[in-house]
Amino acid sequence: MLLLTEPKHESVRERWARVAKLGLARESEADPVLTSEHDLLTRREGLVEVFREEREILTSFSGELLNGPRVVIVADAEGVILSARSQWNEVEGSTRMRLVEGAHWGESTRGTNAIGTAALEGRAVAVVGGAHYELRNRELYCYATPVRDAYGEVVAILDVSGPLARHDERIGIAVQAAGLAMERALRTVAFADSRSGALATIERLIERAGDASLLVDASGLVRAINRPARVALGLAPSLHIAASLTSEQVFGLKFAQLISGAGRESARFETQGGIFRVTIEPVLGRAGRPLAALVRLEPERVPQPRPSESAAFARILGQDPRITKAKTLAATFARTPLPVLLLAETGTGKELFARAIHAESDRRDQPFVAVNCGALAPELIASELFGVAPGAFTGAARAGSDGRIAAAHRGTLFLDEIAEMPAALQASLLRVLDDGVYQRVGDTKDRKADFRLVCATCRDLPAMVADGRFRKDLFYRIHGACVTLPPLREREDVVWLAQRLLAPHALRLADSAADFLRAHDWPGNVRELKSAMAHAAALADGSEWVQREQLPTVLVTLQSKLTPQTRDGILQQAIDEALRATGGNVSEAARRLGVGRGTIYRAMRGRDEPGR
Repeated sequence: MLLLTEPKHESVRERWARVAKLGLARESEADPVLTSEHDLLTRREGLVEVFREEREILTSFSGELLNGPRVVIVADAEGVILSARSQWNEVEGSTRMRLVEGAHWGESTRGTNAIGTAALEGRAVAVVGGAHYELRNRELYCYATPVRDAYGEVVAILDVSGPLARHDERIGIAVQAAGLAMERALRTVAFADSRSGALATIERLIERAGDASLLVDASGLVRAINRPARVALGLAPSLHIAASLTSEQVFGLKFAQLISGAGRESARFETQGGIFRVTIEPVLGRAGRPLAALVRLEPERVPQPRPSESAAFARILGQDPRITKAKTLAATFARTPLPVLLLAETGTGKELFARAIHAESDRRDQPFVAVNCGALAPELIASELFGVAPGAFTGAARAGSDGRIAAAHRGTLFLDEIAEMPAALQASLLRVLDDGVYQRVGDTKDRKADFRLVCATCRDLPAMVADGRFRKDLFYRIHGACVTLPPLREREDVVWLAQRLLAPHALRLADSAADFLRAHDWPGNVRELKSAMAHAAALADGSEWVQREQLPTVLVTLQSKLTPQTRDGILQQAIDEALRATGGNVSEAARRLGVGRGTIYRAMRGRDEPGR
């Protein structure tokens, strides 16, 4: 989740531009748009479970969310405030600012604001002071996060707002933590009410199963996985499941795509551990909607390593000399205590390499812990890495919480997108790497951790060091050994790899499709190829051959090399080229083109739409 706290951020300009198109005035002094009492009651009744969990969970966070001049708000997915609780001494302030029950705070009504913007974008946001679109709201700070139900749908928005003079960024962390706790509670309740029994029962059955089994919930998270499945997927047998493991990482499929395969007796899939016959059973909730998928893997064939190749790296598919060289280098470095830096574009398999390095090291039986520095808000990375002392910002755990560094003790810590780490945290990380000593956020007690470090980035780190954006001493500390992973467009085994991905579906590439695959420059790398093959398999319709027409529309369009004739076409081409030049880094591509990141994201969504 991402928190935006500075009004000068380019995403704020994009949001304002989006709102301006609706004709809203920044100087608006209009009274709040209030829904009727009957409608308000109806909306509340539709979120009975949300309010039940909210009352229990927010009690744990009362010190952070309610103690002070602020108002805690629960709104529905449309941005209508259903509950507003406050210990704000200036109660009339919240009324004047229109933070009242029944008020519409959707972005189309109130412009850029935390409630409406979080509802529209489906992610946590911060709108502080001048980042608000309406001028009269500049006196507020607001943090909001969406709350998703067990089916992955946004059902509510949790928001905390207060006077700008009392702004505290730690409130944003507490809001996100409370929102995640509400989501977990909603999922637990839904599983307990499911036709297949309680979540705990399902997890126990998976743990005891002799075959490789895992449970994927509707949000795409792997909720449970047993030892045979961890082995099949190339995970350390002793590794406890990480909250970030998703069905897309395991199978290259989103939950909806995975559940669509339920009941197919001949379904097969190729993972890093080999080719498996797959059985998928849905776990149904109310009205027969799938809450989760119980997946079982029965091995048909496990790839044998080359004589000179370790079993861990044999699971990484590839015949190209450059990928073979990268695997050999990584395997050599894995057996040393050196920190390893992986230089690679997005989608090339950085985490697969990191896991293989861990599996080949003498720490293989200890935890492998992955942290994506680019996916966390800057103010969350510190607590995620180092942990939180009791009472630092959240009162959820009396003993505080341990971070990822503690979790990686004696094992391997993988820091993906290391270049995105804020400068302030780079110094803290350097100290840990020097002597293993660190402190939890808000704590004064030194702690120690012993871990192997693997880092990855798609950025030009030497250039960032030269520009002062990345610490030179940290760069040399993490640059113990360096492995460069080739982008897919530079590999000679694209067609071979595509055929391996199609093998579980008993499909083969026609010449027309193979020609397109060779000519495409693959800005999304192997991840894009997996998606393209899944797309083609879905459209095969009983045929043995995949033709070029069954490849994603974006792939065929890029291959045609047509000169765009419209402004949108020219912009799309410029964005595609910028993304390729920056290795898929959206922020850098936006900076080079002089546009906001929202423009890049819209273009990326647009090129994947049918007909584009």
